[in-house]
Amino acid sequence: MSIFRTLTILLMTGLIIGGAAYFAYDLYWQPQKLDREDKVAKSIQTAPTPPPDYSLPAYEKAAALQKSGDTDAARAALAEFITGFPESPNLARAKSALGEVNAAQVFSPAASANKVAYAVAKGDSLVKIASKFKTNAELVFRANNLDTINLKIGQQLFIPQLDISLVVDRKAGSVTIYNRGEFFKEYSTGSIKIPGGDAPIKTKVADKVALQGSNRVAFGDKNYSDSERWLMLAPGGIVMRSLPSAGGPAPAGIILAPADMEEVFFLVLRGSPVTIN
Repeated sequence: MSIFRTLTILLMTGLIIGGAAYFAYDLYWQPQKLDREDKVAKSIQTAPTPPPDYSLPAYEKAAALQKSGDTDAARAALAEFITGFPESPNLARAKSALGEVNAAQVFSPAASANKVAYAVAKGDSLVKIASKFKTNAELVFRANNLDTINLKIGQQLFIPQLDISLVVDRKAGSVTIYNRGEFFKEYSTGSIKIPGGDAPIKTKVADKVALQGSNRVAFGDKNYSDSERWLMLAPGGIVMRSLPSAGGPAPAGIILAPADMEEVFFLVLRGSPVTIN
């Protein structure tokens, strides 16, 4: 009898504990689980659908023109895209493509809308020709893919006619070149370290310096091609340059990749306006 009573008590205890556990599950744990599942389901159902990219056909058309080699048409289409779709997810790609097209045209020895054909005359030098056309000798040299600064009478040169300005965007980490107020090319900066806070700065290229170590190198010198290029901006005393060849941490100023800095150096003139935002 005592065994039966003991078993009965154990059975009743088990039923009570099991019922309490089920009651707790039904009252607390199951609603919590269902609530979590409901939140997940709602988040999936209410996830915003990305809006259609209406700019894509225009971008693909411009990209196809670039690929086909129709430079003038590609430039016009890319410039129109950048102006017409400033919020497009393809804006960066379009700017990169247009920059490539513009730079390739300037730095190629061929006629174009932004170049003047010129036949070398007796007594001419790159410096004299550059001064005559209000440009710089380095650009004439690079644009015509010359191997030497020595010219021949009758030699045909194509002289780029540019009106360059620069905009430095500290937040975006970029340097953008404009030609006659229109987008030309954009470069990413390695770093921008400018004292004096974040206030916009209006300055200009005060000097263009080629350095071999700590020595200034003149255009035409045998060491010129291996020199480091610096743009000295004034007012403000700001330097635009590439990283030192010796390496180390980025110095003060506006730092570009060496190839980008060299390209910018060729394009700008002393006096080219620079805006730092």
